[in-house]
Amino acid sequence: MLINEILSSVEVIPEPYVKSATYAKIGERLVSVHNEGFKTAFVKAMETVKDIDNPMTAFRALLSIGYSMGKAGLKSSKRIYHSVFEDSRVLPDAQRDIVLQTASTYLIALGDLGEAIRFAGDISNRELRNETLYSIIRAGSRAMGKSQLEIAYHIRKIKLALEYIDGEPYRSKSLLEVIKAYLAMGNYDGAVSMLREVEVREWAKRAFKEVVFFMKEKGVLGHYIDALEGTAKALIERFDGAFVEEMALALALSSHGSAALDLIRRIESDDLLAKIALELLERDAGALVSYIDALTDEEAVPVGKAVLNRILELRDLDLWDVVVAVGRSTANEEVWAKIARFYVLNNRLEDAMKIGMMMKDKRLRSIVLADVAHNFVKSGGVERAIDAALEVRDIKFASFLVSEILLAALDTELNGRVVPWNDSRC
Repeated sequence: MLINEILSSVEVIPEPYVKSATYAKIGERLVSVHNEGFKTAFVKAMETVKDIDNPMTAFRALLSIGYSMGKAGLKSSKRIYHSVFEDSRVLPDAQRDIVLQTASTYLIALGDLGEAIRFAGDISNRELRNETLYSIIRAGSRAMGKSQLEIAYHIRKIKLALEYIDGEPYRSKSLLEVIKAYLAMGNYDGAVSMLREVEVREWAKRAFKEVVFFMKEKGVLGHYIDALEGTAKALIERFDGAFVEEMALALALSSHGSAALDLIRRIESDDLLAKIALELLERDAGALVSYIDALTDEEAVPVGKAVLNRILELRDLDLWDVVVAVGRSTANEEVWAKIARFYVLNNRLEDAMKIGMMMKDKRLRSIVLADVAHNFVKSGGVERAIDAALEVRDIKFASFLVSEILLAALDTELNGRVVPWNDSRC
């Protein structure tokens, strides 16, 4: 009874487009509960369209009805969309384009990519057509499904949509989505091959990184490094060296540190050396060790500083292999001062003190040994703190440091023993 009352009450809605869409949504819900009232609801939805004076609005209403029918699993949906496709030809191109784009959006939501492509392909405005086709490809690449049949269907449809795209950056953006789809289905050869088709530099770089990081995560990067290197060289020629960074990172991630550095040395960039190292620190510390081991003494200085700064900033005290590799790569005292700080944070004060005592630079020696001395005091090792302070070669600084240590030790000793002064002579 309530359902009939709701259907009757829709009549009070004054705006015919809203009234029609409401009937359609009621029909969709009634189908889901197998209530025969859905027929009445959809009939009234179609009848209400006749009350809409504006042709654009009338077509929008039909598309909404068709969408609800499609959601309900009714074959009538296809007939409605077909009639809109044909009948909308009476509209000016600009208006029909909007109708076709709207229809395509509904069809994407219904999972009917083939029909969505047909509508999008008939849009007269090139940019709007390409944008709509890209949205189809993007949706298809994100809804691949699990069965081989579903995957094959989506791949076939997104490649069909790609054939209709005739402008940039839409084609390059779409190729990235196709590459993602290939990666998701495990077609790594197809993904690498398609990289060469991307014509816009920014999207080519994104696509290359997508492939490299995905393969690294799946543990297959090493198997495709030769193919990626060949692709990168082709892209480097096309984009004037823009792919040195991406290819170097791919090589480094696959533990080909020497090959990565050979590529970077072509452009002589300390910034890029450090940037690749920080990427590796985030993604694969083991690959970073191989990369550091392949550095020259000169290259190891900026890289070592950058890596140790990040480690100290993050307070990541488990990266011993990386820190040891940095120390192995250079004798630079600024780098070793940072290594000493890492040792202090790990409470290896004796080792940090040894580093400080070997330093020739007076300023760095003072900084390291002062750090060690203060931490000895915190742990109760006053005598070792004084020993460290006396190794500072700046006599004035050493004197202040020893004074500070002794006073700190006294404060610690007296802590809790202080009692109020109550001398009767006052």
